[in-house]
Amino acid sequence: MSDVSTLPDRAVRVGYLLRMYPRFTQTFVVNEILELERQNLPLCIGSLKRPNEGQFHESISRVRARVDYLPEYLVESPRKFASAHGSVLGQRPWGYLRSLGVVLRASGAHWTDFLQAALVVRWARKRKLDHLHVHFGSNEASVAYLARLMGGPPYSLTLHAFDIFRDSVDRRLLARKINASRFTVTVSEYNRRYLLEHFPGLDPARIRVNYNGIDQEWFQPGAEPRKPWSVVAVGRLIEKKGFIHLVRAVGLLRDRGLPVRCQMVGEGPEETALRKEIAALELAAQIELTGPQTQSQVRKLLAESMCLVLPCVRARDGNLDALPTVLLEAMACGCPCVSTRLSGVPEIIEDGQSGLLVPPGDEQALADAVAGVLEDAPLRSRLSAGGRRRVEDRFDIRQNVARLRSWLWEAAEPTVQAETDFAVPARPALEC
Repeated sequence: MSDVSTLPDRAVRVGYLLRMYPRFTQTFVVNEILELERQNLPLCIGSLKRPNEGQFHESISRVRARVDYLPEYLVESPRKFASAHGSVLGQRPWGYLRSLGVVLRASGAHWTDFLQAALVVRWARKRKLDHLHVHFGSNEASVAYLARLMGGPPYSLTLHAFDIFRDSVDRRLLARKINASRFTVTVSEYNRRYLLEHFPGLDPARIRVNYNGIDQEWFQPGAEPRKPWSVVAVGRLIEKKGFIHLVRAVGLLRDRGLPVRCQMVGEGPEETALRKEIAALELAAQIELTGPQTQSQVRKLLAESMCLVLPCVRARDGNLDALPTVLLEAMACGCPCVSTRLSGVPEIIEDGQSGLLVPPGDEQALADAVAGVLEDAPLRSRLSAGGRRRVEDRFDIRQNVARLRSWLWEAAEPTVQAETDFAVPARPALEC
């Protein structure tokens, strides 16, 4: 890996190709972009969908990169689609037909991906991009792969969780997308092992592990005492977060006579089920569903709560959390964490040193761990210090993004040749 301070002083432009930008729940993407900009890597953002969420984090306003929104459907801009596809077909007929063949044969590739791929080729040329980086291995990665076949720029990927673990993932196609990339980052050693064990034909040399990092100057322990008996849970209200088990664990703690107060921050499809369970167990006085909150509000909660709980489980569709960012944020704030022995979580939390881990779905063990944190001040102090130390050692955003920056810089080198059979020469920029 090149040291950032020794990277050559030359113009490199990297495009971030994202399914939708911005996304309220994808703070890690925005944080990464901000840190790359701080480290002086010029970026341009291409979004395949316009945002449909009504709330955004304040950090979005600090992003300097230009954002281009590509048409998603043919009816939105038929002339742009026709012009882009006509240009690609004329210049790269075999690559165009090959990408068409991928869509016809692979269950995980869609016509929308094929249609947008030609737009991405034109967008990359117009913005003079040397390289594309894509978060998630689903449709956005398919677009980058098909665009590469059509003569577009080389690309790299960052894979996270649902794009790897869901039963519906087209594993053969994802392996092809990884093999065609300059490199593919994944966010935990657990993910890397899973990919190598479960994806046929995958080239191990493409896979690199780089943990998500957080800004340790932004997330710090608070000066005020923490609220007694306060528990917080943060995340989308979806099955893999395991919040239904936290509701039941709070019921067990209530039955023991502990005056626990739990705030659950987030929204999602499990909200109705959670509210029903809270009502059935008569826990309205103990649990509050707050809805989504900004990063500043979450930081305040982490600084004032005695414990963060994230009881991750494997969802029925195979999905699970890979490396939950909220654990890193809580540990940086000195908030003791309780989570589960699943996926990459043990790579964050050293059980008994920087947090507590319990078996997934074990509500009794979860209640015992939370009670231990709330009742044992020396344990809280040890976990708080150990959690902050762990984040400083492994999850500093400046160090981890510097590593990614060096990889992107090297991948964008004009002299670097992709180890694929569809490397193409640069072509003049086209009008969008």
